[in-house]
Amino acid sequence: MTLKDRRTGNRYLPSENRASKKITNEMNTNNENKEPSSAVGIKDKYLNQLESDFQLLSEIVLTQIKLASELLHDNHNEELVAQLKRNEKIINSLDITIKEKVINAIMLFTPRASDLRRLMAYHDMTISMERVGDLIENISLSLKEMDFSIEGFDKYKKWVDKMFVHTDKMLKNAVFAFTGVNNEMAYYTISMDDKVDKLEQKIDRKLAEDFNNQAQNTQSLVNMMNLNSMSYYLERIGDKAVDIAESAVYLIEGKDIRHDKNVKKVSSEKK
Repeated sequence: MTLKDRRTGNRYLPSENRASKKITNEMNTNNENKEPSSAVGIKDKYLNQLESDFQLLSEIVLTQIKLASELLHDNHNEELVAQLKRNEKIINSLDITIKEKVINAIMLFTPRASDLRRLMAYHDMTISMERVGDLIENISLSLKEMDFSIEGFDKYKKWVDKMFVHTDKMLKNAVFAFTGVNNEMAYYTISMDDKVDKLEQKIDRKLAEDFNNQAQNTQSLVNMMNLNSMSYYLERIGDKAVDIAESAVYLIEGKDIRHDKNVKKVSSEKK
C-alpha cells in the first residue's frame, strides 16, 4: 500500500514494504549476475576434463625424459626406442585435443578473468610440453648413433646424464608450480636454468678442447656432432620448463614475466 506524506505530499512505502522491495531488487541483481547452475556444472566438468588431459600429458612427457635418460646408458635397447615412439604419438594427440578444448571453452562459456587465465596457461604450457616431446625424440635419435665406448667420450656421458637430471627436476617443479598453484616453486624453477646453461657450455667447450686439431674417424665425428646436438636439446628442454614456470606465475599472479629481465636475477638471489 502506498501512503502520502501529509507535509510534503510525496508518496512513500511503509518501511516493511520498502525493505521487501530492496531485497527483491538485490535478488534480481544477483540472479542476473549469476550463471545458471546447469551452465556452471557443465563448465566445471569441462575444465576438470581439461585439467585431467594436461596432467596426463605432463606424466607422459616426464616419462619420456626418464626413458631417454635410460637410453643414454643402453642406447641400442629397441624396447625403449619403441616405447618412446608410442608415447610421442600420444603426446601429439593430446596436444591437439587440449588446444581444441581451450578454444571451445572460450567460445562456449565466455570465461571470467581467472578461468580465462587458466585456459591460456593450459594452452601455452601444452605448446611447451609438446615441444619438449619433440626435443626428447631428437635426443633419442642422436643417442642411437652414439658409441660411448670410443676413448675420450665416456666422461661426456656423465655430463649429459647430469643435464638429464637437472632438466627432469625443472620440468617436475614447473608442473607442480602450476598444479599446486605455487609461485615460489615457479621462481625456483626459473633460477635453475643457469645450471643447465652452464653444463651445455661446458660440453661445447670441452669438445673443442679435447678434439681440436686431431684426426678423427667417422664414428668419433658422429659422436661429437650428436653430443653437441644433445646438449643443445637438453638446454632447450630447460628453457621450456622455464616457459611453463612463467605460465604458472601468470596463472597465480596474473603477471606476464616472460620479458622481465630482472626475474631470473631475483630468482637466483632467492636460491
